[in-house]
Amino acid sequence: MGDACDTQIAVGLGIGESTVKTYLRKVLEKLGAADRTRAVTLAMERGLLPG
Repeated sequence: MGDACDTQIAVGLGIGESTVKTYLRKVLEKLGAADRTRAVTLAMERGLLPG
């Protein structure tokens, strides 16, 4: 993942890549996750995403 993924997300949402990175950092902090994969796992465990 990383920069290429961030760019694709930014283009798809019509926002800047720096905004994507800021939002990602905040989500990781709030969930206490080290990376995107762990964030998704934690969100599913907590019922924040459909499983």
